[in-house]
Amino acid sequence: MCRKSLEMPLVLALVASALIHVAALVGPGWALPGSDETDPPPTIDAVLAKPPPRREAAPATRPKPPPSKPRPQPAASTLAAAAPTAAASVAAPGAAAEETPPAAVNPAATSPTAVSPAPTVEPAAAPMPARTALPGRGRLRYVITRGEGGFVIGQAVHSWEHDGFTYTLKSMTETTGLAALFKPAQVFQSSQGEVTAEGLQPREFRHERVGGIDTARFDWMRRVVAYAGREDSLAAGTQDMLSMYYQLVLLAPKEGALEMPIATGRKLESYRFEVLGEEVVALPAGERRAVHLKTRSGNDSIELWIELQMRGLPVKIRFTDRNGEIFDQIAQDMDTQEQQ
Repeated sequence: MCRKSLEMPLVLALVASALIHVAALVGPGWALPGSDETDPPPTIDAVLAKPPPRREAAPATRPKPPPSKPRPQPAASTLAAAAPTAAASVAAPGAAAEETPPAAVNPAATSPTAVSPAPTVEPAAAPMPARTALPGRGRLRYVITRGEGGFVIGQAVHSWEHDGFTYTLKSMTETTGLAALFKPAQVFQSSQGEVTAEGLQPREFRHERVGGIDTARFDWMRRVVAYAGREDSLAAGTQDMLSMYYQLVLLAPKEGALEMPIATGRKLESYRFEVLGEEVVALPAGERRAVHLKTRSGNDSIELWIELQMRGLPVKIRFTDRNGEIFDQIAQDMDTQEQQ
């Protein structure tokens, strides 16, 4: 057996180990008024004394009334003249009622039980979901290759779901083929949060790998993000390692550059994404035009190609480590559904 064939398992093991090293970076996924007292009543002093003897009063004499005179009777002509006047005085009230009608009376104003109607309160309008370019749900599978030759070492399956209010993103990266035989490994990432007019707003990020679990919790009311036993101030637009890819999809930058704070579960770092222009990307389904973006973290770099026609999703992701090793994720197949 030749020496080259003996070294092949070792090379594959090293390749699989390298995949585990970079999977954390290449796996996209996507808070009473006082009463006035009156003056006291005046006091009355009483003196007891013997009353004087009572004297009888003389009877008073009453004057005699004058003789009564006979009452004169009115003449017949006077009675005749008075009759029409009396009749007129009786008919006057009826005539007045016909000439001046009484004012209209509002029953509600005179009724003791009348109550003014309560004002009508309009119900609050239901919140509307945020409009995004991201389909309501979907699944995208990538093939992971190493080096310029495109040696396949694994795959990544990403799924997402949102209703315009909240979202859930998941990513599962694993070794496949010969790499899985020598070094089986899986890396799982998830991100949950809200969908806003400004894009995704993460609430919790989780990263499970061979070496342990990293998490980041976002408290937007207190404006802090907690990770690795510490807290840092939370700036607007901060993402996690999973949501950052789809935030870029929603922002859809066409030129220039943009800054994005990103929580990895171990640190909080600001990434600067530069738009390098449009390029043609070769996919199994054919060539596609995409916007090419690139960012750096120390000596490592991440590149992203966002396709312009196919739902605007990232169809290719490249991670280049400090040693120059290149790991590509290339979209293989996709299934999406629109938001209900």
